[in-house]
Amino acid sequence: MRKILIFLFFFLWSISLEATNIVGNYLRSFLYLQKKDFENAYKELKKVERLDPSSSYLHLKLGLVLFHLKKFPEAEKEFEKAKELDPDNLDISATLILFYAATKEQKKLEEEYQYFLEKAHKAQPHNIRISEYLGQFYFYKKMPREAIKIYNTIIKQKPDYSEGYYWLGYLYEEIGERKKAIRMWKKTLKLDPNHADALNSLGYIYAEEGIKLNEAEKLVKRALEKDPQNGAYLDSLGWVYFKKKNYKKAEEYLLKAAKTIKDPVVYEHLGDLYVVLKRWKKAVDFYKKGLGISSLRISSQKRLEEKIKKYEGKIEGVKKKSK
Repeated sequence: MRKILIFLFFFLWSISLEATNIVGNYLRSFLYLQKKDFENAYKELKKVERLDPSSSYLHLKLGLVLFHLKKFPEAEKEFEKAKELDPDNLDISATLILFYAATKEQKKLEEEYQYFLEKAHKAQPHNIRISEYLGQFYFYKKMPREAIKIYNTIIKQKPDYSEGYYWLGYLYEEIGERKKAIRMWKKTLKLDPNHADALNSLGYIYAEEGIKLNEAEKLVKRALEKDPQNGAYLDSLGWVYFKKKNYKKAEEYLLKAAKTIKDPVVYEHLGDLYVVLKRWKKAVDFYKKGLGISSLRISSQKRLEEKIKKYEGKIEGVKKKSK
């Protein structure tokens, strides 16, 4: 019994001594940090690592010190080690986000931001702000189906949230489910009759479908009352007039839109207008403008290339006839 007590005494004494050393090293490192003496702060933290290698907090601090020393690869390793030890710690993830932003590593930044938002959403599923950040991130990453799931959870929690229905409409349109998109935008306008983006979106879709064109015109005009210089709204009204065969008005609004925004859809609409007016060269010029936009989708690129080829052929035909 006596031997056990002696062993226990020395064991507890050794633990307390180790703990005292850790605290002492931490305190000295903080003093060095206050003086911006990062080299010595790093040395003190490395002493702690020998005594407490599995501390996520320690590796986070080591990463921050290494960052100040501009040793970025080593700092990243420490941050990743901290995350590995404590994967649910959002402070570590937030630090990595800031680190990747500072070092301009876009791919890693986006991956970490997604990790952060998904963890935060899982931890706080009823926090609408976090859910919306995640939904918007999925939209940015061209993951519309994932974004739809998030927005559906949002409107279940907040059934009167007009912005949630608007985004669901936009996302359904992205995946080709137009009937659902129309339903969502109608719901948006029921909750908020002056929602300019929903007014424009619904009016534009009616024009695309060639239906309810008088209503489409009214909807887009109401959107323009809210934002008269909005290029997307001007384009929508021009497209409504195009569908109504009012080509003079269509040209007026589409050209206004083209002066406001550089958008392949606007340029394609102008090209289509000049095709109807048999002004082939002008049509091809606008199609080529659309083709020069870097954010152009592959499907739009192919469509524009086909139109350019077709109407350049028309131009050649006219030239041959005139000879």
